[in-house]
Amino acid sequence: MIQSTPRQIGYALLLLLALTLPFELDRPLLAVGPLAVTNLELLLGLILLAALVMWFGGRGRPPCLPLPHRGVVLLLAAGGLFVVTAVLAPEQNGNALKASFRLLSGMALALAVPLLVQQPRQRKIVLLALLVSGLLVAGIGLLEVWLGREFGWLAPFRAGITVTGQYLRLTGPLDYANHAAMFIEVTVPLLLVAGWLWWKRVGKTAVLLLVVFALIILLQASFATLSRASFVTIGVVGAVMILLLALGERRSNEFVRPWLGLVALVGVMFILNTVGSDVFRLRFASEGDNGWYAASWQVPPQLTLAANEIQQVPITVTNDGALTWSSNRAQPIQLGGRWIQAESGLQMAEPRWPFAESIPPGERLEMKIPLRAPSNPGAYTLIWDVVHEQVTWFGEKSGVFATSSVQVLPSNNRSPFPEPETVAPAWNYSLPIPDRSTLWRLAVQLIGERPLLGIGLDNFRLGYGRLLNADSWNETIHTNNWYLEFLVGGGVLAALPFFAWLAGEGLLAWHVLRPQPNDLWLLAILAGLLAFLIHGLLDFFLLFNSTGLLFWLLIGLWWQWLKENNHPQIAQIFSLNSLWFSVASLRNSVFRLSRKV
Repeated sequence: MIQSTPRQIGYALLLLLALTLPFELDRPLLAVGPLAVTNLELLLGLILLAALVMWFGGRGRPPCLPLPHRGVVLLLAAGGLFVVTAVLAPEQNGNALKASFRLLSGMALALAVPLLVQQPRQRKIVLLALLVSGLLVAGIGLLEVWLGREFGWLAPFRAGITVTGQYLRLTGPLDYANHAAMFIEVTVPLLLVAGWLWWKRVGKTAVLLLVVFALIILLQASFATLSRASFVTIGVVGAVMILLLALGERRSNEFVRPWLGLVALVGVMFILNTVGSDVFRLRFASEGDNGWYAASWQVPPQLTLAANEIQQVPITVTNDGALTWSSNRAQPIQLGGRWIQAESGLQMAEPRWPFAESIPPGERLEMKIPLRAPSNPGAYTLIWDVVHEQVTWFGEKSGVFATSSVQVLPSNNRSPFPEPETVAPAWNYSLPIPDRSTLWRLAVQLIGERPLLGIGLDNFRLGYGRLLNADSWNETIHTNNWYLEFLVGGGVLAALPFFAWLAGEGLLAWHVLRPQPNDLWLLAILAGLLAFLIHGLLDFFLLFNSTGLLFWLLIGLWWQWLKENNHPQIAQIFSLNSLWFSVASLRNSVFRLSRKV
């Protein structure tokens, strides 16, 4: 009785966490000095407290860990080593420590799950709660994209919807579209399994059609995030699950069919989106939208004008991007300028010159611009750029613009309709967001400089710009690779034991799947974790509460399944004999499959 009440409370809180994972408030609920606690962190703390009370509340020895100690110790050692490397980081120690403790809190959640979830029915309910939260992400996001506007009531949960150029990306209540994509990738196998079991139970064609329709909507939500890695991950996860089930000792089409259907649906949806969506084709052809906004210039290096004089200035501009420049649209693309006063550094005006006709990609345009000089004499810099109104200046995306040094002479000219001039601090062009290849190159460079200890977890985003000789850069950008992020942050010292633990979990999963599995929900859990591993090659999720806790919750449910089914201890999995047996078994399975093919 002493343990049952904390377990019930903890389980209820766990369900609430699963349902509200996508809905983390931007403003903390509690703030004590430098510590700020969000709604998700408060729930996490209460869950861990309930687990601790249950752990130590009983008489006698506390219950055993959900997995044998060797695997757990390896994981916790990695977490502790991330803390050590944060303390020894060359700078930004506080930020690295905060990130390391966030990682440890996720590990603690995974350990708490097997203590609070005791029955298969409870595990299934938690998975259904995750399914509901994922469907909410997809549904809210699709409505925003289809209606073409942001929902104001989502403001407490995010700064704004993610955009690529002028296009909205499905974001839902999360901060970034890629986070919504990760949620959807985990939700797809949950919906697949839930729908398949429902159809098998009732056996009605209408139910099967409803499940297929729901999967199509969910897959379209993945495509609407405009994350190329998202739909690729879903397809690869489906293919890997087919392969693993086909390599099993007792092959059964009963388990393979839903995954075959999923892969086929992904292929059909990819074709339809490629044919019917301009933005999808643009996004698929380029990593981001930086390449959409590119121009090359030929402008006079120096100009001399009298105050208020209008002079016809010849320039040549080439559309090197992916968009057609048109000034006759709701959000026009126009030639723009910025007058910067040399002495004060103030921006004096932002003139615009619309294009007379549409400029397709690759076309070169020669123009004579009616340039009007400022009213006050002096030295100026005129920045030539193209602007997509209400979206971006091209130079902000590409880092490419042109400048002319302008000397303005005194004049008695007074225009009857003086151009309005605004005085404001000069707008600085920050470093454009680097592409993945650049980020990975910088990460490898930093790993080479501090291979053992790294620079501190989560510190890459705060320092990568200096390697590019930039004065300002986007400090929310990580390496866009889970494995590089951990290596550059914690060095080999912390990252190696973490990935060794992860490899051990993979071997354990293979041991479980090699005989024919009898629990489709287990396949959904493992497929969700596999989605993290695959998408982690192109993005990073573990230090964001919503996606990070989603990963650790899945790990905890996997451990709970192992505890319930008394599968081989991870100590046995790590033994050399078992490793050799696993490799030999996998080799024999591949050989049998190749002979059948």
